[in-house]
Amino acid sequence: MAIVGGLLASLALSTPALAQFSPGSRSLGDRLLPALGNGGYDAQHYDVTLNYDPVNNAMLPGSQTVITMKATQGLSEFSLDLRAYTVSEVTIDGAAATTSRVDDKLVVTPAAGIANGRVFQTIVKFAGAPLEVIDPDNSTEGWARIPTGGFVVNEPMGAMGWFPSNNHPADKATYDYHVTIPEDYISIANGELTGALDATGKPAAANGLRTWNWSLDYPMATYLTTATVGKFDYTKWNSPLAIGKSGAPLELYDAIESTYSPEQKTAANTGTQRQDDIIKFMADALQRPYPFESHGVVAADAQLDYALESQTKSHFSSSQPNPVPHGTLAHEIAHQWFGDSIGPRTWDELWFNEGWATWWNWYWSNKENGGITTQQQFANVYANATPNWQYIPAALPGPENMFVPSFPTYNRSAAMLEGYRQIVGEPAFWAFQRALIDEFSYSTITTDAFIELAKRIARDRGGFDATNLRKLDVYFTQWLRTAGKPSLTPANFFLSSTFPGNEVTGTVPATLSLTLNGTPSFNTFVPGVTREYTTSTMANVISTAGNATLSVSAPGHLSNGAFTLPEPLRVELEKTSWDGPVSNDEVDVTFKQLIKETDPLRTGTYSKTLTFTLSTTAP
Repeated sequence: MAIVGGLLASLALSTPALAQFSPGSRSLGDRLLPALGNGGYDAQHYDVTLNYDPVNNAMLPGSQTVITMKATQGLSEFSLDLRAYTVSEVTIDGAAATTSRVDDKLVVTPAAGIANGRVFQTIVKFAGAPLEVIDPDNSTEGWARIPTGGFVVNEPMGAMGWFPSNNHPADKATYDYHVTIPEDYISIANGELTGALDATGKPAAANGLRTWNWSLDYPMATYLTTATVGKFDYTKWNSPLAIGKSGAPLELYDAIESTYSPEQKTAANTGTQRQDDIIKFMADALQRPYPFESHGVVAADAQLDYALESQTKSHFSSSQPNPVPHGTLAHEIAHQWFGDSIGPRTWDELWFNEGWATWWNWYWSNKENGGITTQQQFANVYANATPNWQYIPAALPGPENMFVPSFPTYNRSAAMLEGYRQIVGEPAFWAFQRALIDEFSYSTITTDAFIELAKRIARDRGGFDATNLRKLDVYFTQWLRTAGKPSLTPANFFLSSTFPGNEVTGTVPATLSLTLNGTPSFNTFVPGVTREYTTSTMANVISTAGNATLSVSAPGHLSNGAFTLPEPLRVELEKTSWDGPVSNDEVDVTFKQLIKETDPLRTGTYSKTLTFTLSTTAP
């Protein structure tokens, strides 16, 4: 509603719920990593141009990211995740926008509001050094510097070290890359090379430079992106065994660090030669095609001590005698289905990625590489006396525990899957994997959706009755959502028709509600008389959050067309903060306007639109 003095009192002072344009959130509310991601839009496509100097580790002028976005609210501003670079210019559909840097956010204010539902294009031009990012467990990611360039891996937050994005797994997009580097360097990115290639599978060189154009037509989360640059032994080949999603032979792109010893290169190449065989084995077992058109192995002595399932290009950062271990390669390839194509909705679903990839490592190693059975793997995990049973896979204590210790995210989660296989039987277990692929590919999944589908398949394909379905609820609760070693296992699942843990629950949806009651209006302003005018309204606050803050935009001055009152409007809030949930708490909002005897007043209505905001840092 509007505060007016004079003849009328009928205008509405805007609140966030009623405003046509408002700022997009600078968080997607992830429990483990709340600073990541941004609201108010859906990123649909990234076109990333990098003019990179690998000697000086610098992005040169001409580097930019073009982001096709769709507004999911009326936007007065929005933000992108970016830690690196000096940003020289941002435009929205060709119109200049203003920017500011707040922590790891590039905040963009368009020249005019962006309507809800509008598809628009944001261009961010930048230059400077791409950055390594140290994540909460002290591991290194982002543009990890190597002597010949950058080894680019991003889980969970490194993408903000080298391009602006909506850096959260919930917002997937397609990608194009254009990486210009000296002609004796290699760049490996997601997807497939486009344009003419020479006999070695490289784009043509000109003036001592080479531009690597990569395109990925399948949605991808930002943590899976890559544009690694370095001096590599590079091979492009087509698989004689495996096929891509389209049915064409699978394209393979391998880049092995040129400075590896001959023995390391031999070991790495032995691994790369198995990747299409592993892909075919998994696709045949799943009875579902590999979800993309290409794969590749990038191996370098980046001294990161981990491998990552970058979408279509698995990355290995080892200095070990065998830089590409076969079991680890099977793990990363399994991720292409489980983690990449089917992604986590939030970082609380990391167990889904790593549980499936670990299980597939077990399964492939047993069937194809001389390893023990998945049943023995389950027994080994369950017999483990580690104190790390205290960590809950779907509710880890904090971001520093996402990968450390590895037991809850990898071993316990994989054992849960193997236990489910033994409980429901082979036909239902494989039907469950196929149903996951059919229903969630190129999208994301939640823990609740996983459990719902697992129970549906157990009912429809495993013949489970209501009692056993309730037991499955207890099984998943114990293995995924409860601290301590689970008591329900395949060995005792069918021994009794009774089961523990039958609890009554209720759900409270996340709620932040702010309403203003009535239309505040000052009495008629009288010229030539000094007087302070007062009016008020009531704000009603409902919040289920851990805390809440009520604020109001800068009041400024009441205006009547081109005429503005000399004295500022003042707004006083009876209460501005809450330390816990609150329901229907009424807050007096008082408006004060001083009129002095010498203030010139113009006939008509003075008004001012104010924005009241109810916010929280603990949703």
